[in-house]
Amino acid sequence: MKATLFKTLPLMLAALLFSMTSWALELDDAKAKGLVGEQVNGYLGLVKADNMEAAALVVDINRQRKVKYQEIANKQNTQLANIEKIAGEKLVEKASEDGFYYLNSTGGWER
Repeated sequence: MKATLFKTLPLMLAALLFSMTSWALELDDAKAKGLVGEQVNGYLGLVKADNMEAAALVVDINRQRKVKYQEIANKQNTQLANIEKIAGEKLVEKASEDGFYYLNSTGGWER
């Protein structure tokens, strides 16, 4: 079962990341403005808490991500936390490479 998980999980995560393009303009804009950032738990966080529009975007995207993560976890017969961790690591790495904010290991936002 573990071998199957590690063979198909990267493909499913890639599909998840590509499916997020429906938010691309809003999310990319919020990331470029430094309003939101990626966290190792697989979800977005608010870099600047005083922006209500960014806060609403974070809530909406995180809700949708959780649904997708749960679908993947169900298909892979694994815990949701496993999928969140793998996705979070990939999203933080990508944010770092792209020059967007991410939450570092000490709990601070970094570009």
